[in-house]
Amino acid sequence: MKKTAILLVAALLAMPGLFTILALPAASSDFTLTVLNPQGPVEKVKDLAPRLETLQGKKIAMWLSATPDQLFAGKGAELYDLLEKMLKEQYPDIEIVRYTDLPMKFAPEKEIMDAITAAAPDGVVAGFGG
Repeated sequence: MKKTAILLVAALLAMPGLFTILALPAASSDFTLTVLNPQGPVEKVKDLAPRLETLQGKKIAMWLSATPDQLFAGKGAELYDLLEKMLKEQYPDIEIVRYTDLPMKFAPEKEIMDAITAAAPDGVVAGFGG
C-alpha cells in the first residue's frame, strides 16, 4: 500500500512536467485546414412576409406550439400572457387572438393554419417549445 501511495505521488508530481513537454510547440510548418459544413448549401425557397409598419390598430395572433396538458410545463404561456399585456399597454387598440383560442399542437398542421387564416390576423407570433 505504501509503495502504491509513493508511486501515485511521484506520478502526480511528474504530470505538470509531462504536460509542459507535450505543450511545447512543434516545428513550424505551413498547412491548410478546410472546414466543411455538413448541411450543404441552403436554398432560399420564398421571401419572408413584409414587416408591419406599426402594430397600432392591428390584429395579432399568438400561436403556441404546445398541447393543452403541457401548456404550463414550459414558460410559453407566461411569456405570451406578459407579451399580450405589454402590447396592449403600448398599443391600446391592438387586437390579440390568444394562444388559448387557437388549436394547440406541436406542429403547424392544416387545422392550425386554417384557424389562423380564419382569424384573419395582420401578423402572427409563433412560439415553439411550450
